Amino acid sequence: MRTSKRISALLSAALIVLTVLPTSTAAVKKPKPKANDDGMNMFDKSDFIEKEQPELTEETKQLISLYKRKPTEENYLNLRAEVIKNYDAVLVRKEAKLAELKEETEGKPGGLAKVAEMEEIVQEMYETYWNRINSSMLRFTDPRLLNWKVANAYQYDFIPVMGAGTTVYVGRTSVTNAQYAQFVAATGYPVPDNWVDGSYPTGEDDFPVNDVSVGDAEAYCAWLTECDGVNTYRLPNESEWELAAGHMPKDADFNCGVNDGRTSVEEYAKVTRGAHGAVDFWGNVWEWTTTLRTDGTLGVKGGAWDSARTDCRTEHRKEGRDASQGYEDVGFRVIQILNGEEPEQKVELATLASPAMLSAVSTAPDSVTLSWQAVEGAAAYQLFTYDADADHIEMLGTTTDTSIVMDGLEPGSTHRYIVQPISYVEIADNVSGENSVGAACGEAPASAVEPSASYDAESGSLTLSWQAVEGAETYYIYRYHPDANMLSTPKIVTGKTSYTYRQGASESEVSFLVITEQMPSRKYYYGAGAISVVFPNS
Repeated sequence: MRTSKRISALLSAALIVLTVLPTSTAAVKKPKPKANDDGMNMFDKSDFIEKEQPELTEETKQLISLYKRKPTEENYLNLRAEVIKNYDAVLVRKEAKLAELKEETEGKPGGLAKVAEMEEIVQEMYETYWNRINSSMLRFTDPRLLNWKVANAYQYDFIPVMGAGTTVYVGRTSVTNAQYAQFVAATGYPVPDNWVDGSYPTGEDDFPVNDVSVGDAEAYCAWLTECDGVNTYRLPNESEWELAAGHMPKDADFNCGVNDGRTSVEEYAKVTRGAHGAVDFWGNVWEWTTTLRTDGTLGVKGGAWDSARTDCRTEHRKEGRDASQGYEDVGFRVIQILNGEEPEQKVELATLASPAMLSAVSTAPDSVTLSWQAVEGAAAYQLFTYDADADHIEMLGTTTDTSIVMDGLEPGSTHRYIVQPISYVEIADNVSGENSVGAACGEAPASAVEPSASYDAESGSLTLSWQAVEGAETYYIYRYHPDANMLSTPKIVTGKTSYTYRQGASESEVSFLVITEQMPSRKYYYGAGAISVVFPNS
């Protein structure tokens, strides 16, 4: 469904964001050679992650080059289609690896744990599908991309943030104790509270500085700006940080959950390498950003040594801290702006809202109709099934509509669905069980009709009555037969909000369903929403 319903409209918004960024190809700050630490051997032994920085395909390079020469909507769409194709191919490989792993580990000690880990990897790739596509498009439309060699990134102090504007660079590592000490020595600025006698612990020169507030970090940036005299320095916003980081490796060992505290920024350099060569993004210390959370805190990214691995992932956008305080597990990384020339429009991948009025209604024994209100900024909607017991999602496809029929289902079966709005320039981060809605095949559609019943023993008549439903003139009254799990042919009432059955006392208990739209099938109904009336003994 994703292929058949992929859209080509609304790209102008994406193109605007991308083309307003400066197109200067100025070089990075003069490089300083650094030792290239290969990092952990566990990375080399991993079967689940790429051993080297993925290389762009020749087709992708050609499309990037074409867009660079001629940034039209057509060329953008062609490049985007290639990005989607390549990512889908990765998903296919991961699914194949998962199937292979299940077969190889069946009945073996630790097999279930390995399978569960791989399932989590695949699951996360589906959950962040469009996040990754959008981020890739921002990177691939950056004019610096084809001239940058990730393998040489270790030589530089600052690395280009592809997609954030051609003047935007990021520190290769978070700021270290030694670097911060230079700032303190030059300015007399107060040292972090966790330093002893004005100094950080011996042997922790290249550990990330911690216990610094946003104000402390900004003072450091101001000092760098003054020292440089040409370029300016600041903290990143959340989207800049995410573009610099890329996607966290899922099966590589790094500091998170391994050690009791911080390590050198170089110790896990190979497995914590970001999208374009900066390192130590995940699992050492959280890093400050300037993005405000809804609770008034500032966002921090990347997780720390004591964080859950799922919190370390790049797409995690829930962690925030009081900007006025320093924290043991929070440091910072610096953004460099060449010549002080900020992009005309800073990249900020805003989060789309979850669909309002999401509903799932069974209108046939083997189908469910899923519908929702349009979301502002959404160009299309990604559909998922959700298994609440296993807390597992499965991607179904994409649609530009605000409703879709899921058919071919087993009568009587129950299903839950998630609808994720997607955009070319914004991130939708709502693929979770909290945003799911369920329906059982064969159950009545949701109805605002709540009937009451009164029985007249003298006449033996039963009267159903209900409040008028706005916009409805006709009502359908079904009698439910629980033994057969079926509904009778409905009584159709137009222009009234009551109906009287005569001689209804022949049964001791009768159930009725009153709805505003006629059901296409009366089979496989299980009594949901029906009112039961118990007749007095005659």
